Amino acid sequence: MFLFKFKPCPLFRFARCVLLVGICLSSHAKVPKADALKDADIQALKEQTQWAINLIQSRHYLKNEMRSIDTDAVLENFAESLDYSKLYFTATDIQSYQFRFSDALETFFENGNLYPAFVIYEDYTNLFLARTEWVLERLDQPFSFSEDAWFDSDRSDVTWPANQEEAERTWNQFLEYQVLNELLSNTAETLDEDAETAVMEAEFSRLSSDLNYFESSMEKVREKLKRRYQRNLKILEDQEISDIQELFINALTRVFDPHSSFLSTHTLENFKSSVKNSFVGIGAQLQDVDGICTIKDILPGGPAERSNQLKAEDEILGVAQGDAEFEDVVDMRLKYIVRKIKGPKDSLVRLLIRPGDSSDPSKRKIVSLVRDEVKLTANLASATVYKLLAEDGLISIGVIDLPSFYGNIGYNSALGTTSNDVKELILKLKEFPIDALILDLRSNGGGLLSEAVRTAGLFIPVGPIVQVVDARGKKQVLHDQVPEIAWEGPLAILTSKFSASASEIVAGALQDHERALIIGDMTTHGKGTVQEVFHMQNRISLNWFQSPESLTPPVASKITIKQFFLPKGSSTQVKGVASDIVLPSINDLLPIAESDLNNPIQWEQIEAINWYNNWEKIQVSSPYEAGLIEYLDEQTRARQKNMEELLYLSADIDLRSQAIEETLVSLNLNKRISKKITEQGQQKELEARYNKLKAKPYPQESILLAIREEQEAHSKNLIEGFKQDDAEETSLTTEAEIEYDDRSVIESTQSDHSDTDTDEDEESDNFDIYLRESARIMRDWVLWENERSNSTARLSALSEYE
Repeated sequence: MFLFKFKPCPLFRFARCVLLVGICLSSHAKVPKADALKDADIQALKEQTQWAINLIQSRHYLKNEMRSIDTDAVLENFAESLDYSKLYFTATDIQSYQFRFSDALETFFENGNLYPAFVIYEDYTNLFLARTEWVLERLDQPFSFSEDAWFDSDRSDVTWPANQEEAERTWNQFLEYQVLNELLSNTAETLDEDAETAVMEAEFSRLSSDLNYFESSMEKVREKLKRRYQRNLKILEDQEISDIQELFINALTRVFDPHSSFLSTHTLENFKSSVKNSFVGIGAQLQDVDGICTIKDILPGGPAERSNQLKAEDEILGVAQGDAEFEDVVDMRLKYIVRKIKGPKDSLVRLLIRPGDSSDPSKRKIVSLVRDEVKLTANLASATVYKLLAEDGLISIGVIDLPSFYGNIGYNSALGTTSNDVKELILKLKEFPIDALILDLRSNGGGLLSEAVRTAGLFIPVGPIVQVVDARGKKQVLHDQVPEIAWEGPLAILTSKFSASASEIVAGALQDHERALIIGDMTTHGKGTVQEVFHMQNRISLNWFQSPESLTPPVASKITIKQFFLPKGSSTQVKGVASDIVLPSINDLLPIAESDLNNPIQWEQIEAINWYNNWEKIQVSSPYEAGLIEYLDEQTRARQKNMEELLYLSADIDLRSQAIEETLVSLNLNKRISKKITEQGQQKELEARYNKLKAKPYPQESILLAIREEQEAHSKNLIEGFKQDDAEETSLTTEAEIEYDDRSVIESTQSDHSDTDTDEDEESDNFDIYLRESARIMRDWVLWENERSNSTARLSALSEYE
């Protein structure tokens, strides 16, 4: 029998002696031992919890109080945050927690006592340990995959197992599902991309016809899954108390709405970096590859790039602060490694590196880096000009890609603001020049409200952009007050279900003003609420003479306080912004909108603002010219029936939608092999079609912000300097610098939900079908305007002879 030794989290030893008298633990370090815990740490966690609970009750848009909250839902939310797939807890467990804690949960929260959270978490850890031991034992037993059994791979809407017997059946099926997925995946990886169908069928068939091959493949799968479960157990053991506190408080905030949340110290740091588009570190993007912290990319302009000592695929095995000893980080959770690599500006961090390009796995080198501010210019606005053929020559379509609405949020920002950057790009595009402009907001999840207002204002004269209503019903209208229009020509906004919040304000306002054509998914995401970040004072009550060293790390809460309404009075909440021209999209089949979340605030309508712009009079393009939208829609629908590019898109959506709808997966090896071969063949056929299409891209030219041009020029000079140095020196003797971006952490995970391999993003090939069709729609608009201008000119000329 396999006995897995597990060192219990110190939390549990501490819990029994402290939790009953007022829970609390440090929010900024590994879970401390009970005898090492300071009274200030206990008081800090208690006060943070009380502050967060009082804040959401007093400031939230809905003005709900704890006594009106469904406490059963709070407890189930917390259990789901630990066990999302509902594999560990049973319905009996959930009912037990609700019976024990529901009636008193209000009191626990208001006293800052998180005892229920730690009781549930301890149970979860014990269940996780027991189940891990079961998995490791079960993996050593035979698997036949001969029965006609099925597993539901979509766990999002399943109920908790009714009892332990049902849980056992589910786990047997789940483990078989994982093993079978790995078997098929490993076999697929042995095949060349251009392998013939017959070769592919023969290789997959060996799993069922060749016992030795099957057993050999199974050994690799067993090893891989054992390591995965052991690493997950290590991650659980390393969980910090601030993580549990954050999860439990957010189990409550999610009952108010999906976007209110408590932000622990590290979550708050990440949030600030995402809005500032900068951080202090070494300038490297990291990912977890089988328990090893691996460099995915080197960010331009950071210490890592300047050092020329680090490259993608290098592995970080240890981290040391200054001249201190190295700490082993193998199998450590990625976010903890990030915290060790990040630090104050101008401080020294040393990394123990195993070079990714070395054939000797024992080779090591030490890289020393001085942390510095890294500007995330890749997250800034950028532009591209596409050139499309027309009867009279080429038509140039400018596209501005806007990932978010960023800017200064109360402290010095290393970079600019969205509105200024968009204005800079428009000026450069007009010099090109361009005939039409597309603002690409497909991946824009929001950002600063003020920047959304300023950005929308670039395309209209003065006028209302958004109405904001608070919990008291008080309405504030945010206007564009700058008469200057940065772009007067045809304007489209490309959106998707991922366009949310501030991006919906821009799209909705410009649609209400009849200034922009909205192209994309049926609607945008539907997030029409305003959140404000409240920072907690970091001094302990009644103690105003603390030294800076004794201050507790900052925490904050993000609370929904207002709702957006467009100029015509409709909220963007839940309904989103509907597209004028809808392009076929797999997104419309996915549960990714606001309406798919639990407890969204409901849509409302208020009085419209009386406002009108006479676009024809001021010679600014509008898609609401009589018959124009209908004409553009007819043109794109005709192309969807005949153009190979759009026929391919339709076929790709059909294949993906089939995979989404078929959540029941067979656990029979022969059936899965047959299905895998069919899917591989379909995917291969689509890839062949796509490869032919991408061989004919539209001519294009990139337009960058000045700050990115400077950064790229600097990087180019560094590379040239490194090449010269490499020519003069045959070996490197100096240590280098490096830094890490917490915001860009990518934790690499293996998906268990599909037999189909994940495709590369089409945009990586510069062949974006949605953007290309949007450009064609804008070409149609330009030609429409040109035809009208010519007709007007002919009429004007005729009138001179009358």
